[in-house]
Amino acid sequence: MKNLTSLIVVLCLLIFLGCKCQSDLFDLGKEKETPTPVMTPSPALSPSATPDNQNRRRDVSSSENSRLATGTYTGRGKNVTYNQSGDFLLRIDSVDSAGNVKAYFEASNGLQGKASLEGTISSAGKLILSGTLDDGQSAAVNGTVAGNTISAGYGLADSKLKTQSGNFTVTRR
Repeated sequence: MKNLTSLIVVLCLLIFLGCKCQSDLFDLGKEKETPTPVMTPSPALSPSATPDNQNRRRDVSSSENSRLATGTYTGRGKNVTYNQSGDFLLRIDSVDSAGNVKAYFEASNGLQGKASLEGTISSAGKLILSGTLDDGQSAAVNGTVAGNTISAGYGLADSKLKTQSGNFTVTRR
């Protein structure tokens, strides 16, 4: 029952994000002076800095995939619900030929949360990921891949269906 509830929450978040993120991304494009996302170096962004990574492959080499390259993507974003900005790390651990993706997500420096995510990348570069944060909240990421940059929206929901959303842009380093 808990898995069914989580699945329903994630599906609702993905639908919500699909609408909200596209709207936010279009609004960002209308601004005259959009500052370039700047990564603030932080020990918390290191792929080896978290104990969760002990059983995951290290980002020693990044294979290229026609849709999405594996590797570590870092940048900035904002939780729109609470008007808080922070650093984002999205590590793409694997992408298979069918477009199935396994990833690790982390927010820090003003935002918090870590999660292993799974999902898909379409041939058009549409990235959809979902998973559960370390605090138990369901997480969904809905974004677009363009070269070495991922622009995405995210949504979180707790067990009482209290939601929050935001967006981020990360670039492969």
